[in-house]
Amino acid sequence: MTINKTSLLAILILLFFGLFYAASIPSQVFLHEKIVLKGFDGTPLIPDSKRPYSPKKTCGACHDYNRITNAYHFQQGRTDGFGRILISDTFDPKYPWNLSSGMYGKH
Repeated sequence: MTINKTSLLAILILLFFGLFYAASIPSQVFLHEKIVLKGFDGTPLIPDSKRPYSPKKTCGACHDYNRITNAYHFQQGRTDGFGRILISDTFDPKYPWNLSSGMYGKH
């Protein structure tokens, strides 16, 4: 059985794209177990609660909260090159959710 050049080229193209586009593999296999959201005082929140949840109290028991929140992207824009804190609730009156020129304080 002989393979012509067109068939060989088609097979090579399929193999090439198959190496770089693994679409059948899910991006996340592990699902996080169910957790109870907790308030800033550590008490569990009910589903209809209007109180804000605390990531530190909710996730901090299992995850290194201080290490995560001190990572580069969490702190980007918090200070200038001299270490002075730049964040402010009045940083941008037009966009009040922006607290600094960097990513710090943005949603």
